[in-house]
Amino acid sequence: MAISNTIQILVDTNKRTVIKRVGIIDSDENETVIIDPKSLNYALNANGTYYQTGNTVANGFANSAFTVSRVIASVDAEVGHLQLKWQGTTSSATIFALGVGTTDTNPSYQLPVIGNNAVGPTGNVTIKSVGTTPNAAYTVIIELHKDGRYYSAGQFQDPAAFNYPPYGNANQ
Repeated sequence: MAISNTIQILVDTNKRTVIKRVGIIDSDENETVIIDPKSLNYALNANGTYYQTGNTVANGFANSAFTVSRVIASVDAEVGHLQLKWQGTTSSATIFALGVGTTDTNPSYQLPVIGNNAVGPTGNVTIKSVGTTPNAAYTVIIELHKDGRYYSAGQFQDPAAFNYPPYGNANQ
């Protein structure tokens, strides 16, 4: 059960998003959704216009909307460990397991970006804590890189600059 959980969007442009999650908890969290790709700025629906609640999502959106490129975490010893997971309808897939202490998957370490490999992907990222005792705390900062097929990069405001239809090949 949560004592206090906050999510703060630090950056949300048409190319990347940085989200900070702080949790002060007294029992384990079980796959709480912390990122919904449809709620990020510039998300597109199946018709290529801005997503609004109730719109149909584009094919592939749930498993390809963005990739996780960096995670910075500070995990209190009372938490045990955290798992960041891709949510799936059948099963979830772990992105990172974060142990006690601080972690930074800095891009200079040449780690690959992590795409969604959940079975029956929803596109959501969840957080799960394991081995939590009362008054445990963690902070996680996650950097995402958005896929331009599912987020507007400006192709609607200036289609000619993007070689976007009617100026370019619709199959790009």
